[in-house]
Amino acid sequence: MIIIHALFKVKSEQRDAFLSATKPLVAGSQAEGGNISYNLLENTQSPNTFMMIEEWKDQKAVDVHNQTSHFVHFGSISAPFFEVPTRVTLFQAEKKQ
Repeated sequence: MIIIHALFKVKSEQRDAFLSATKPLVAGSQAEGGNISYNLLENTQSPNTFMMIEEWKDQKAVDVHNQTSHFVHFGSISAPFFEVPTRVTLFQAEKKQ
């Protein structure tokens, strides 16, 4: 399983636009066959700091996701939302014995 953490630091004046733009991204991603979970969380101690936590069946599922229309569209419109570049970290989860 692949786990992805994407950290977003959103400009306060872009908060509503960011949240609106993430709705179709989250819904579309959750509907993908290789998706296990896909959730946007806000840091309770740092307003406008969000983490997208994604769980995918395997790397192939991530590769397919990265080419979907909802992912590509979000990538094409999201740059103005952010104070700093998005930080993405990938993890490989160990398989249960």
